Amino acid sequence: MEIVKFWEEELHNSLETPIRKITKIKQITVQTFIYILVLQSKHMKHLFFILLLCTLTAARANEITYFSGSWAQVKAKAKAEHKYVMVDCYTDWCGWCKQMDKKTMPDAGVISMVNEKFIAVRMDMEHGEGVDLAMKYHVSAYPTFMFFNPAGEIVYMALGYREPKDFLPELSNAMDKNKQFSAPGIYATVNVGFPEIYKQAFAENGKRKFPKDSEVVAYLDKQKNLFSEVNWGIIARFNAGEKYTQFFLTNIDKYRKLYGSYYVDEKVFSVLNSRMKAAIKNSDKQAFSQVMEMTDKYLKNDADDLKQSFKMEFYKATKDWDNFGIVFDEYMAGKGAGEVAGINENCWNIYENCDDKKMLLKACAYMQKVVAAAPEYAYLDTYAWLLYKSGQMKEAEEMANKAIAAGTKSGDKTTSTEELLQKITGKK
Repeated sequence: MEIVKFWEEELHNSLETPIRKITKIKQITVQTFIYILVLQSKHMKHLFFILLLCTLTAARANEITYFSGSWAQVKAKAKAEHKYVMVDCYTDWCGWCKQMDKKTMPDAGVISMVNEKFIAVRMDMEHGEGVDLAMKYHVSAYPTFMFFNPAGEIVYMALGYREPKDFLPELSNAMDKNKQFSAPGIYATVNVGFPEIYKQAFAENGKRKFPKDSEVVAYLDKQKNLFSEVNWGIIARFNAGEKYTQFFLTNIDKYRKLYGSYYVDEKVFSVLNSRMKAAIKNSDKQAFSQVMEMTDKYLKNDADDLKQSFKMEFYKATKDWDNFGIVFDEYMAGKGAGEVAGINENCWNIYENCDDKKMLLKACAYMQKVVAAAPEYAYLDTYAWLLYKSGQMKEAEEMANKAIAAGTKSGDKTTSTEELLQKITGKK
């Protein structure tokens, strides 16, 4: 009734007044707005405009409103409106970016939260200002979402594909000061003078050029301040050789204070991952154990999750399927239980690398749960191939047909599954 009373008092004035004052009312639906305006308006010459305005408003409410100005304008808008900024970082070749555009961003809950709480920006990180921002904020994997506070300071990053139920918590975390990081070493100025060897690593996909380790070391040898934003970018982006890797690890607390836990942990992961690859290549159990110790020592967040992932990688590569099965069960009993994409990835790795019948059957059992919860093409396809490799031909054929049907409906290419179906029918 309060809303109706407001419009009864205001609609006798010019059209300008109620439209201008609409922002004073917080709880009003588009449908109510249309009803009141049509019912109460004595200015029928404005009716078409009113209905058009409401229609456009309703349409905008069903999608995220992206701001299309320059980066300077984005920051100015955020400061003026005292709102956080969400930057959706993408490239035109990023398949998972397209999946998020298709499945996550149209979600009603995501739309509502983003439009209410953030100034949203989409940025192609291989063109225009996107390249400069990618260099400055070390964006090299997609999709990535950067979050800035109203003062224009980066405070949170979310990397990788997210379902709506997983993306909404990220949006909340971005505004939670207890979940944010501080990076006072990053200047407000976007262009801080990165050298050519750094710029070349952020060129378009297929045109990127990465320096040799020796070139990175030679560059750093000439620098006086290894804690500057530019030189931190070099250390963070490239393999800086053992000399400067040790310098980074020795001074990790200072780097963390300057550039925040997110960026420093990303570099720690890079160092650990490099050492893990060497341990896998040489089937070196001692080197593997050292990586586990370093993970506990240097990684502030998610150390247990990373160790679990490293264990699965090492046991898979060394074909230690007994230990792999133990760690996989631990993963499924914990965080992995609800991560269908992660389960699918691990099970596909089992299909590609494992001939152990016991492990294949275990993977089939897990994928059975995945497709029951999320009967999407990619998951049905993985399950079909696992059933085939484990010798369950009847079930494999049935699942392959389901995968093809799901893929056809969703517009996915089903060539791989069709080839599998031919293999199955050929063995009859």
